[in-house]
Amino acid sequence: MKKRLFYIIIMISVIAATVTGILSSLAYYEFYVKESEEQLKAIVKLSSYYNWNDYSGIHESVNNIIKSVNYEIRITIVEDSGNVIFDNFADSETIDNHIKRPEIENAFNIGYGEDTRLSKTLKNETYYYSVKLDNGTVLRLSREMSSIRNMFDNILPILMGIFFLIVLIAFIIASSITKKIIKPIKHMTKSLDDLIEGYEFNPHIVIYEELEPLAHKITEQKIKINKYINEIKYERDTIGVIIENMKEGFILLNKDKDILSINASGKRMVGNEKFNLNEHKNILELTRNIQIINNIETSIKENKHIVSNVDTKRYHYRYYYNPVSEKPNLVDGIMILIEDVTIEKNAEIMRHEFSANVSHELKTPLTTMIGFAEMIKEGLITDSESIKKYCGMINKEGLRLIALIEDIIRLSKIEEGIDIDSDNIVNLKDVSSEVCNLLQEKANLNNIKIILHAENIVMKANRNYINELLYNLVDNGIKYNKEEGKVKININKSNDYICIVVRDSGVGISNEHQDRIFERFYRVDKSRSKETGGTGLGLSIVKHIVEMYNGNIQLKSTEHIGTEIKIKFPL
Repeated sequence: MKKRLFYIIIMISVIAATVTGILSSLAYYEFYVKESEEQLKAIVKLSSYYNWNDYSGIHESVNNIIKSVNYEIRITIVEDSGNVIFDNFADSETIDNHIKRPEIENAFNIGYGEDTRLSKTLKNETYYYSVKLDNGTVLRLSREMSSIRNMFDNILPILMGIFFLIVLIAFIIASSITKKIIKPIKHMTKSLDDLIEGYEFNPHIVIYEELEPLAHKITEQKIKINKYINEIKYERDTIGVIIENMKEGFILLNKDKDILSINASGKRMVGNEKFNLNEHKNILELTRNIQIINNIETSIKENKHIVSNVDTKRYHYRYYYNPVSEKPNLVDGIMILIEDVTIEKNAEIMRHEFSANVSHELKTPLTTMIGFAEMIKEGLITDSESIKKYCGMINKEGLRLIALIEDIIRLSKIEEGIDIDSDNIVNLKDVSSEVCNLLQEKANLNNIKIILHAENIVMKANRNYINELLYNLVDNGIKYNKEEGKVKININKSNDYICIVVRDSGVGISNEHQDRIFERFYRVDKSRSKETGGTGLGLSIVKHIVEMYNGNIQLKSTEHIGTEIKIKFPL
């Protein structure tokens, strides 16, 4: 607006200066013509009193007329026949008869005459004025009149100087006027900007009465708009915070499969945490998984809700594809929700494995017991020694079956947090000493040396669970040790945690088995486990007891060198 107003003022000034210059020149030209004609008429009237009767008188009169003016003047004397008897600009004998010239003809008829035309002699526009003398001749004086073009050529530098001066003055005035006109509007605009930023708008700064209703109306509209903007911002920020902090992955696509929104969980679950959504990017820039791409295309094309599972090496995800549409049968985009079902999937796998393992572990001793019992029943074994032998085997398998059931029941209680007794005080040195005494005989049978270094440390826990934990660790150290091996137990305390370390010099565990060693019924060497009478639940029980008291467990093992299990309980 400021530039437009400035240019309008300059344009008006230029047009006004141009028109003024042209009109002034025309007026000046008209004045110049009238003034020239009046001067010539006055000279003719005065000259009529001179002596025009003889040759000497004519020349004297002509000289007097020429001396009295500062411009060239043509003097012609014509007799009543139209012949020119004198002309100071040309030879009278060569001049045409002038009887038909308007000014000559009028002078003979009425005593004077005038005319303005192009002179053949002077080759220029000329003003003629004639009077009839007393001797019957006509005295004609003429003067060249400058054309308006010639006059413009002469005064053009002056006009241009005046023109540029007017333009300069107009520029200065236009700048000043524009600033004064625009200043209140700028103040009003600045106040509106302040209103957007939350400051109060003052409509009284508007000095133009015509703008005050507009200012008040804009004020009302801005207040409403700010209110709507704040509400939208609040909703957007709230939704953004919720989506960004969702543990589920969230991806929003348009119908062209360009990503409109994605949260951190979505990037992580898809496997592209470094993905940066600074503008609309296609889903192919996020992932090239064929299953995901095909499901997106099918969901958009068929406007169908799809649920599918995507498995990685470590995690299991469930994808929900939901078409988004404002009108029926017209998909505008698709919303993808990704759920981490790793825990459920692993639990399901563990349930299947647990059921299979329990069935197998229970079936094996029962089958042995039933087989031997049938042999005795059918009389296939008759001698007392054989009966005693097979009854002993039945007894052994029965005891193994009872131990397995007890371990399963104990593990179930631990998992459910039964008898956690977090307020009971347990002395770890006393419990570890009891465990070592219980297992000393077993260690002696295998030539295993138990070494205990325990500080007098107490913690809040169930004594039986801590006893179970230490018993399983030391028992495993004895079972899977070498001849004349060692089992070392160290219990100490730092500022932050209680540390229990059980280290043996046994057969060790290969790397391929170390990740699964704490699973239920998992055995590294099943034949050796049967020989030692293990149920495969000992380390699983240990792990669950550690987790019950918010501890963590670490395993370090090298084949043929030994195994170290470190447990840390927070203080």
